[in-house]
Amino acid sequence: MNIEINVSAAEPVYEQIVRQIHVLVERGGLAPGTPLPPVRQLAADLELNPNTVARAYRLLEQQGVIKTAGRKGTFVRLDAADEVTRQKTGRAERRVRHLVETLVADGLSRQEIAELFSSTLALRSKRKLQP
Repeated sequence: MNIEINVSAAEPVYEQIVRQIHVLVERGGLAPGTPLPPVRQLAADLELNPNTVARAYRLLEQQGVIKTAGRKGTFVRLDAADEVTRQKTGRAERRVRHLVETLVADGLSRQEIAELFSSTLALRSKRKLQP
């Protein structure tokens, strides 16, 4: 499992671990049933306090991404990819809803907002096509 930590980043270290495990699960780098390293081992590998890794694992377990089976270890849940996708979609929906509410409060119409989204997506697509 390849996790890289930036201790000087604004994002807390435990959240960096959670985010990177989400990405690995979503992209198939951590398949369902894959065992995760024990907290102490991952903490040693990343040169972190074990409490930091334990916090990340607790959050991942609360999110339904991993399951701890006592002494047997910690494993990626069978439905982890679906859960990661559901959470990512939920965060995106909340952000879009907030943005739309802000734009409506600024006086933009539904049509103007739709055109802004369309033109922004089109511009983004063009940038991706350019070398």
